[in-house]
Amino acid sequence: MHTIMLERFRMQHSKNISRLLRHFSRQLDGTHNNAVVIAAAVRTPRTPFKAEEQKLAGIVIDELVKRTLVPREEFKKLIVCCSSNASASDCNARLANVAKELGLKSCEAHALQDDICSIAGLRMTLDSLREGKAQCIITGDTRCQFLEPDDGLLANELMTVHQAPARGKQTAKADPSEPTPTLGAAALAWTTYETAERLQLQPLALVREFAVKNNREDALYHVHGGQPLLPSQIHTWDLVTSREPPKPSYFHLDLSGNNLCTHDNLHITASHLLTHLVHSLPAGELGCAYMDGSDGRLMIIFLEKLKPKIAQVDGLPLLTLYTKKPCPLCDDLVSQLEQKYAGKFRLEKVYIDRKENVRYLRLFRHDIPVLFFNGQFLCMHKLNEEALRERLAGLE
Repeated sequence: MHTIMLERFRMQHSKNISRLLRHFSRQLDGTHNNAVVIAAAVRTPRTPFKAEEQKLAGIVIDELVKRTLVPREEFKKLIVCCSSNASASDCNARLANVAKELGLKSCEAHALQDDICSIAGLRMTLDSLREGKAQCIITGDTRCQFLEPDDGLLANELMTVHQAPARGKQTAKADPSEPTPTLGAAALAWTTYETAERLQLQPLALVREFAVKNNREDALYHVHGGQPLLPSQIHTWDLVTSREPPKPSYFHLDLSGNNLCTHDNLHITASHLLTHLVHSLPAGELGCAYMDGSDGRLMIIFLEKLKPKIAQVDGLPLLTLYTKKPCPLCDDLVSQLEQKYAGKFRLEKVYIDRKENVRYLRLFRHDIPVLFFNGQFLCMHKLNEEALRERLAGLE
């Protein structure tokens, strides 16, 4: 009798463990419908330039949409953190006008002010997607940044901002030892795994976990006890605080085997930070952004860099060229590829002027050549060799 009861206990215990493992597996598996992914991310370079804030938002959002391959009507919310001193209603009206000019006619515009580290905007985005209230959302930040060294920035995360040279009286050069304030923008496109599958996208990253805590103790407890993700599994930690940049002992964790980056929250936003994180993470690795806002709130987000679901033939990546006939610039780009990178890629061409490709015509009408690497944006207008070398190195 005791033997039978013991055996039943073991069987039930085994079933409970199996259920628990399946529960965690469903939580972390990117194939369930409500899993949130980052379809694309881009930021302006750290160079001084002058642009009205709403215009700057339009520039970076326009390129972001093109990087996603998502039809403009799919985007339902546009959430931008701004530094404008105008009233909330005026900021929303200006942002709504930006969305209209970009053809994002289905977008609700939300201009957020005084949003420390963009935390409120991110929480609004993730809640909306997980609750099925929107299919595709754009978040961004146009707040004033201080120039920092370019070390670590990648060509793949940066867009080119074309500016006319300054006219009139030349001003004295600024002291290079002093930080120079400049407007800078960053934006990310978020969607669900299900929508990405429907639109045949190759997302950059999967959101494995996200939390906003009201105090440091709760946040640190979450990091320490953040099952099923363990600190030792994280490839890159990005720590943003309102105090002196922390050291590894700040978390009381052994991060000696991890990449650790620290930032001051006066000089960076979540949009800028996450844009860099999703581009710098190696495929298949995990990254954590921990942002300590000066208002007491703390944000923790764990990302997994996804591997594109495109089969490599003979180990070669697929380059997709969006083009039309004739296109001399496209011919020049192909010639450059063949001369400098022969044997390192496969090439397919998508002619945007064909009836079946009207989706791409609407996105790239004035931008060809446009080149994608394994289904993810690489460059447009001309070949970006630095970005291509980064992607090729990532395959090694």
